[in-house]
Amino acid sequence: MIFGAVDAERIKLQSVRSPLWLALTVAVLSLGFAAVQAAAALPYSTLGPERAALGVAMFGVPVLMILAALSVTGEYRTGMIRTTFMATPHRWQVLVAKAIVGITLSGVLAALMSLGSMILIQAMVDGRQGEQLALTEFGVWRTTGAVALYAGSAALLAVGLGALLRHSAAVIAVLLLLPFVVEPLLGATPGVGSKLGPLLPFANANAFTGIPWLQSFSMFWGPVGSAVYFAGVSAAMFVAAVMVVGRRDP
Repeated sequence: MIFGAVDAERIKLQSVRSPLWLALTVAVLSLGFAAVQAAAALPYSTLGPERAALGVAMFGVPVLMILAALSVTGEYRTGMIRTTFMATPHRWQVLVAKAIVGITLSGVLAALMSLGSMILIQAMVDGRQGEQLALTEFGVWRTTGAVALYAGSAALLAVGLGALLRHSAAVIAVLLLLPFVVEPLLGATPGVGSKLGPLLPFANANAFTGIPWLQSFSMFWGPVGSAVYFAGVSAAMFVAAVMVVGRRDP
């Protein structure tokens, strides 16, 4: 039954144009920012894989989160969710199917755009500046995998949040304000940032991907711990959504 639900979600994704446009937006933001970095690089500087993937992590992943959330809120907006639940009475299977499709799409796109950004930058700068971006370098694949894991976990978080809030505007506001406004303000607040900052979800995402970002506090754990923490927060949000959706009228 779960395989049928996954296939149904895949068909839904292919039947509308918005996922394609959002995927193109991810590509433009990711590769465009990579090109800007390459053009602005100083003659004697070097560009590492973490910096090359900055556009993917900072701009591409939020768009992928919105795409994952809209797969849920869009059905609530149109009322199609009732038909979906009638076709699949076990509602948790619907959310799991949406999560599987969202995680897969987000992870694959994030990995491709990360590699694409690194290849683009390496092609635009001289050999010494882009020596860390060669595909034979371990750091390239480590960063690509980390960004893909971040994107997949973020998609799971977005599906859960979308199921809980059900309104597209509210979900998009939370998904954008949390990493770009709320967390930076909390992390920079004197007396609070050093204690609360290491517990912020997206601060942990930045820590395990290694993406350079404004952060004035030290983490409680290393990159692996940050990855587990962010994945745990995403999983907790999804489990909460499954429990609520199973009891709430569509």
